[in-house]
Amino acid sequence: MYDNPSITYSSNSDPELFGAMLIIAIAVVIGLLVGIGIAAVLCYFISNWLKEVPEEDRVMTPGQVWLLLIPFFSLYWQFRVYMLDIPQSFKNYFQRQGNQEVGDCGKTMGMWLCICTLSSLIPIIGSIVGMGTLVFLIMWMLKIHELKNKIIADRQKTGET
Repeated sequence: MYDNPSITYSSNSDPELFGAMLIIAIAVVIGLLVGIGIAAVLCYFISNWLKEVPEEDRVMTPGQVWLLLIPFFSLYWQFRVYMLDIPQSFKNYFQRQGNQEVGDCGKTMGMWLCICTLSSLIPIIGSIVGMGTLVFLIMWMLKIHELKNKIIADRQKTGET
C-alpha cells in the first residue's frame, strides 16, 4: 500500500521556493519604501503648513512633525500631531486674532484619525477601518490646509510678510 506512492515530490523545488521568497522579500521592501515615501510627503506638507503659524502660537515646532517617521513611536506621536499640537497651534493663532469661526481646528477629526489608525492594527477589522483612516486623514489635511490659507489671507490683509 505505501510501497508505491502516487504523489512524488521533486527535489528541484528549492530554486522555485527561493525565487518565490525573493519575490515576496522584494515586494515587502518596495512596499516599505513606498509607505515611508508617502509618510515623508505627509510630514513635509504638515510641517510646511505649521510654518505659516506664527512662532508665538505654535505648540510644536515644524521639525517635530518628522518624528512621525519613527516606527512604533509614531503610534503615540500621531496623537500629538493630529489631535493635540497642530490643531492647538492653529487654534491659538485664530483665538489671538479673535476668530471663533474655525471651530476646533481639526482636533475631533484628528482624534478619529488616530483611533482609526490604532484600530486598523486589529487583524479582522483592520482593512475596513483602514479605509476610514484614509478618509479622516484626507479630511484632516484639507481642514489644516484651509486654516493655513486663512492665515496667509490674514497676513496679506494686514500687509505682513
